[in-house]
Amino acid sequence: IKITAEKELLGEWISVPCVDNIGTCTYSDVCHLLDTLFKPGQQCPAPLATNGLPCHCPFKAGTYALPSSSVKIPNISLPSWLADGDYRATGILTADNKEIGCAKFTFTLATSSTWWW
Repeated sequence: IKITAEKELLGEWISVPCVDNIGTCTYSDVCHLLDTLFKPGQQCPAPLATNGLPCHCPFKAGTYALPSSSVKIPNISLPSWLADGDYRATGILTADNKEIGCAKFTFTLATSSTWWW
């Protein structure tokens, strides 16, 4: 799967480079990638499960949609310039040099604050 990721910066969309497998990257095995994000044998997390969206291979042919949702991401190390902001990403899945699937995402990342006022 080829992921193209962009971040909005001062009203312009800037390509996010591939660093440590995050950003505009190509992954040779999407099933392995999903298994690292969502452990095999475990139920898909909300809101995926509550909306009938798969998170493990194989995927059935079809159209999938996820309504606007909030998802808590575990504590991961991101460069400070990536930790907050608006993003869009496109994924193109190919097999035998033919496009067999695609996905588009828009999302906002926001770090949680531990400050209490």
